[in-house]
Amino acid sequence: MAGYIRYANQGATRNRPLDDDLLKRLQYLESMGITAEVFSGGQPSKAEGGARVGSERHDHGGAGDFHLYKGDRKLDWSNPDDLPVFQEVVRRGKEAGITGFGAGPGYMSGGSMHIGMGTPGVWGAGGKGDNAPGWLREAYNGAKSGKPDVIAEVIAAANQPGSIPTQTPPILGQAMAQAQPTPEEPKSHNGILVDAYNKITGSNVQMPDKIFGADTDKVAKGFAGLGDFAKAMTESSDSLNTQIQASARAGAGRSSAPVELSMRTSFQPMTRKKKKGALSGLGGYIV
Repeated sequence: MAGYIRYANQGATRNRPLDDDLLKRLQYLESMGITAEVFSGGQPSKAEGGARVGSERHDHGGAGDFHLYKGDRKLDWSNPDDLPVFQEVVRRGKEAGITGFGAGPGYMSGGSMHIGMGTPGVWGAGGKGDNAPGWLREAYNGAKSGKPDVIAEVIAAANQPGSIPTQTPPILGQAMAQAQPTPEEPKSHNGILVDAYNKITGSNVQMPDKIFGADTDKVAKGFAGLGDFAKAMTESSDSLNTQIQASARAGAGRSSAPVELSMRTSFQPMTRKKKKGALSGLGGYIV
């Protein structure tokens, strides 16, 4: 049992202990020299059944009702000398992530205080926020809201005395690994022929980034463009020859000898040559 907590709720309806999370958040009481006496602690939820009463905040020990002591002296918020201590308990509790505080005249017994988790807020008589005393509202609103740093808590818990020194916790390691950029693999400039050569010979030939000072990819695209042009011209020439031959065969009594148009690699002037058996009006042109 934590030295800053003692239980006096054995005969109460809410006779269960506080949960570990709330106990951890209340550790600041020890540094203040305060002992919190629990007279109403945890209880089962409605779904579980069993003895319970009032607010669900107390379910599973998520909240407790306390008397605060310094040494053997019981503190009371109606005592002006003790009031700053209660305000400090509220401020530091909120900064530790505790979310709910109830106190004041007409709420439970004199000098008592509800401290625990649940919907953030403060309240007084009848459990109403409007009835929260000014000192309680001032302390709560003047404190920073403390949200738990889960990563820091995991690392701190793992490095407590008696624990095995940690490497980075697995879940944090995964998150850190995912956050690191994955290095890109070098881009290959190899074409189909070079890749085929490598597979057949078991080699690892790699085309350089530049050829004669020009980017390899641009040079490859240039060659590909020339190939596409030559292919298009060949298909055009074949199509024209087919059309002329079809027209020639359609003429009655005319020769069926093919007439061919072909592309030369260099420019030549058009010449008219008469072939043997040339077709009238069609024969003998070579471009």
